[in-house]
Amino acid sequence: MMANQSSASADLNGGGNWLLVTGGAKGIGRTVSERLAQSGYSLFLVGRDEKALFEASEEMKKDSHARIETMALDLSASGSASDLFGFLTRKGLPLPAGIVCNAGDYGTLGPLSEVNIADWKRSFDLNFFSTAELIQKYIHLAEQVPANERPRPRYKIILMSGSGLGGSQVWPGISAYACAKSALYRLMEVVHEEIFEKGFDINCVAPGAVKTGITDQAERAGQKALGKLYDATLKVKSQGGDSPELAAATILQLLSPRCDGLSGRLISAKWDKKFLEDPTKVSADKDLLRLRRIDNELFKKN
Repeated sequence: MMANQSSASADLNGGGNWLLVTGGAKGIGRTVSERLAQSGYSLFLVGRDEKALFEASEEMKKDSHARIETMALDLSASGSASDLFGFLTRKGLPLPAGIVCNAGDYGTLGPLSEVNIADWKRSFDLNFFSTAELIQKYIHLAEQVPANERPRPRYKIILMSGSGLGGSQVWPGISAYACAKSALYRLMEVVHEEIFEKGFDINCVAPGAVKTGITDQAERAGQKALGKLYDATLKVKSQGGDSPELAAATILQLLSPRCDGLSGRLISAKWDKKFLEDPTKVSADKDLLRLRRIDNELFKKN
């Protein structure tokens, strides 16, 4: 485990502008981090690749003059959440006002009948269990902050969805990843019921078919392992897929005070922008923007 500290001061307004972003140096997470930095947030970026973290943070600081800290850490390792928040404490950094959980990958690929089941189970370590551990630790620490010392009225937890969660298409060959993301969504709904009244908002964001590192992973797996998902992957590779800017814009909206109280929802970055224009309407409708979608937006035929 290694830590990189930027030259930014640690005396930063009691944490009101601090956000923790996992997987924030690559792919969708990199775009999200860039937009957050440009919008005035101070960032704590976590990922496994120390070089990528350093390069991303240096570029963001030049482009936005943002205050950024980084830590190279394998979140799938047991106890990683304690290591992460322990690092924050040792550096004298405030508890972030929100966390964006973006770290993840496809894990083992191929039909369930052919995968190594031990590798299949390990996919959950990063895609589900590490996020659950991080959320638990964050809630524990946030609940210890007296109400009059909170940096913002509500803490924000945003989870990155995937595998077409909420859509009509089910893809073969990614059962470990798809099941982990489905479990993460249900975890979000349950945790929402547990912490909403305590001043937390927690939501899932579905970024769409974005060209990222897991796209390359799917391409390497090949047609035999993934069937029709392989063809869809090649289409994303050749045509560019959905823009990661959609996810970044959605996350920025959810982090804003205007969306305080909007929680427990699955939000499509591609389809749901119009719903976020009136967050109070969404909050008042218990069936809107759920996995059991009733708005038909994700079921449109192109």
